[in-house]
Amino acid sequence: MVLKHIAQHVAENTTEILGHPISITDDKGYIIGATDRSRLGTFHQASLDVLRQNRMVSYDANQTRHLSNVLPGVASPIIFNNKPIGVLGVVGDPLEVKKYVQLVKSHVEMMYQESFKQELVVLESKTLDMLVQYVLHFDNEDEAEHVMKYGEMLGYRLDIHRVCLLITIDGLKTQLSRQQEEQDAFSLPHAQQELLDYAQRIFYNHAQDIVSPLNLEQILVLKAVEPCITEKELHTCTTDQLERFNQYLKRRHKLDASVAIGDIQQGVEGIAESYRNAVKTLTAGRKLDTPLRIYDYNDWRITLELLSREIPSFIQDKLFSMLDRFLTYDNFDTLAHTFLTYCACGLNMSETARMLFIHRNTLVYRLDKIGELTSLDVTSFEHCLLLYIAVKNRTQLSAP
Repeated sequence: MVLKHIAQHVAENTTEILGHPISITDDKGYIIGATDRSRLGTFHQASLDVLRQNRMVSYDANQTRHLSNVLPGVASPIIFNNKPIGVLGVVGDPLEVKKYVQLVKSHVEMMYQESFKQELVVLESKTLDMLVQYVLHFDNEDEAEHVMKYGEMLGYRLDIHRVCLLITIDGLKTQLSRQQEEQDAFSLPHAQQELLDYAQRIFYNHAQDIVSPLNLEQILVLKAVEPCITEKELHTCTTDQLERFNQYLKRRHKLDASVAIGDIQQGVEGIAESYRNAVKTLTAGRKLDTPLRIYDYNDWRITLELLSREIPSFIQDKLFSMLDRFLTYDNFDTLAHTFLTYCACGLNMSETARMLFIHRNTLVYRLDKIGELTSLDVTSFEHCLLLYIAVKNRTQLSAP
């Protein structure tokens, strides 16, 4: 199959250099590459003779006169792993073209080996991607052992400590599509592979690390974590890796990436949970104002964002019902922003007024209005905590 993929390309390019027609047949004797395209797919009996003898054979004009679909020239078996896989034919006077045959044969065999290696790499990559999908969509404990064994077959242990790193490159799909339109030679799959290869070089630092694309704009790393590594050390290492990856992205695509770090887990179910937590962390982290977009599941700010997102539905309904006057108030957006800033400033009115660029009296009026609409005491930490959760939850539901 590999030989068929490269045969026509080799035949046409080699003819341009040598000035002699070329033909390549498969191990069944059918022509799969030829300078004369009309010969493609036709049966070539002489090739079977060459394969059987496993040596170079010359055919002059007298010999070919009585043979069907055979032209004068020299034919030689194409060898891979010490076995003939096809036949190369150089058309012309045997005495003239014989000197070229070994050179062209070596070139074809070298190209076959390279293509074979590339197909193996692609196959291994697809197999690994399939393993990742099995893990991420794991929802049946009875299948855990099968997934673990599948991982072992590929050389990966899924029972060790791992953490999911979710790398997101916003705008990459649009950027690559634009580049593809501007440059005819630009290959989208090539760009994707280049990006994945670079991510692998940056984020891969353990033999058990798995780097796999999720889609055009997201790459997942199932990173092996040694027991001696602390969460702080993991965060520091990931920060350094993200900075280096962003240097490449800015230079190559004028973009940058974010990384969401899940929690350290074990086993198939644990890895799937770490991935889900990384997805939640990414969503919550995008709400934070941070210079380097690295979001950690164990960051208290992320925990606070997640808290307001994951309250039980009956608590959410109760809060929304009790705070309905406030949540449906015409000027809710302004009051909500004022209150969240007030919380971020540690309930300090002077600092809040400075942050909002408003007079202290304006702030007092707004907070009093919130108290009136909610019947809550905005100087009480407990009351502010309840209101904070309700406001965050409501604004998240209203977000596009």
